Amino acid sequence: MKWLPQLQAKLPQLEWAFSEEPGHATQLAKEWVGAGCRYLIAVGGDGTHHEVVNGLIQALGPERAKEVLYSLLPLGSGNDWIRTYGQKRGLTNWLQLLERGQPSKQNIGQIQYRDSNGQIASRYFANVAGMAYDAFVVRQSAKHPFKRKLLYPLLTLLLLHKFKPPHLRLEYDQEPALETQFYTINLGIGRYSGGGMRLVPQAEPAAERMALTYAKKLAIHRILLHSWRFYTGSIGQVKEVSCTHASAVKVSAPKDAQKLEIEADGEWLGYGPVEVVVLPQVLQFLKF
Repeated sequence: MKWLPQLQAKLPQLEWAFSEEPGHATQLAKEWVGAGCRYLIAVGGDGTHHEVVNGLIQALGPERAKEVLYSLLPLGSGNDWIRTYGQKRGLTNWLQLLERGQPSKQNIGQIQYRDSNGQIASRYFANVAGMAYDAFVVRQSAKHPFKRKLLYPLLTLLLLHKFKPPHLRLEYDQEPALETQFYTINLGIGRYSGGGMRLVPQAEPAAERMALTYAKKLAIHRILLHSWRFYTGSIGQVKEVSCTHASAVKVSAPKDAQKLEIEADGEWLGYGPVEVVVLPQVLQFLKF
């Protein structure tokens, strides 16, 4: 933690707590906000950010969560959430944000799913959630001890031959239900995920609806051919891919619930059936 002495010297009024294991940051944020903390800083990457935002909202509920002014000091291996806002990584850039940034608000997504024990669970996400192949890759990348910043895009291509697109039923808003094989389904509050990929380039964090991108089954050679589009915001130009918006989404696997996996903000959650809704203007945070 080379950054800690410098930060303590510049901001001696801060109080600190350090997470020790997965899920601990959620508990710490919940305790601090529940005890009256209304200025909250998370230090780390998208995983830490995901946990702290969940603890914040759990402490006050979605209606009161915006009472807290939140900021992320992005020092993790992956920092996709800040890309949407043009914020750069590093302590120096963050100190400038702390000095000149203004409070802003964004939406939050709420997911209902089933955890690894088959119990109904709920989680919030501030950036992007993914189902099918996206969640499969996240689960596989968690097994590797290496940093995910470069690992995730690499695994996205290397694992294609191991993945069989599941038969899913997708329902959103008033649109007719779609039942077919899907490679991936992505829901976006923010625009970037997986180390800079733009699978939901149409996302607007404060819009009425979240971004929805889904890809039906297509040949592996065509995925490889269009893989450059993951990073250019042009993924919707592929015939089998649709980029739209939704207020509420339901996804199920009629033949086998465990064929539908889900991740949020780069954290593997569990299995379907999945229900996702948008909660407007929940998170108050600093941005330039």
